[in-house]
Order: sequence, then C-alpha cells, then structure tokens
Amino acid sequence: MNFVQPIRNKNKLEEMKEELKKRGTRDYLLFITGLNTGLRVSDIVKLKYDDIRDTNGNMKSHITILEQKTKKIKKFPICNDLYIELELYTRRMKEGDYLFKSRASNAPITTTQAYRIIRKTANKIGLTEIGTHTMRKSFRLLALQTIS
Repeated sequence: MNFVQPIRNKNKLEEMKEELKKRGTRDYLLFITGLNTGLRVSDIVKLKYDDIRDTNGNMKSHITILEQKTKKIKKFPICNDLYIELELYTRRMKEGDYLFKSRASNAPITTTQAYRIIRKTANKIGLTEIGTHTMRKSFRLLALQTIS
C-alpha cells in the first residue's frame, strides 16, 4: 500500500497550483476543489454544473452531494476563493455538464486520470508521496492551521 502525505509547505502548495494552472483550468480547479472541500476524488470528479448552479444559472452558496463511499448526504459551503474560480469556470457550461469533463468524451475524468494529473504535477515540482488523497489531507491540515 502506498502512503500519501499532505502538502505541508505553503510555498510548495502554491507551486503546485501554478503548475496545474499551466496544464489547464480544469486540472487546477480539480486540485483547489479538493483542497477547499475535503471531498474524496471519487466525489469530486462526478460534480456537475447543476451541483454548483441553480436552474436560473446563479451560483449556489452550498454544494450538496451523496457521498459515493459512505452513501451519506453531505452539504458544505463553497468558500470565497473556490466560489470565484468556479463562477468563472462554469460561465460557458450548461446544465448536466460535468465540471471535470474528459477531453475524449462527455464523461467525467476518471479517478485514475485525476491521480495521474496530481502525481505528474507533484513529481515536476519535486514532491513525493503525493496522490489524490493528498488533497483531503491538505484540506484537514489547512483547516487546523486556520483554527490555530
């Protein structure tokens, strides 16, 4: 079993974000959604336009999902930084669109593809022991630092 770690260094975290921006908005948004929500990657990749915008096209203040692993309903606020990024990113989308759509089809990217995106970018900036669960671990670490 491979173990992954949170990104503890704020400079490395910012470097990771910048590298992901170079890859594209989708990949960058995938990462910051994980950092700002603490969701599992299996739930992140399934997010749709309808999860963050209402029927009038206005941004919602909260995201409500049914977690794939636990089958529990989870409702959480969209923080300001993520709200701004999602608002810009989804302006040209329509109902039913996946936020993290595959370039090859109208389906969402797979969790394996999400892993490859995160892993390749982490390797590029010299981070090891990084995977998709790193986003959840970093979320927790960032939350604890905010409270302290």
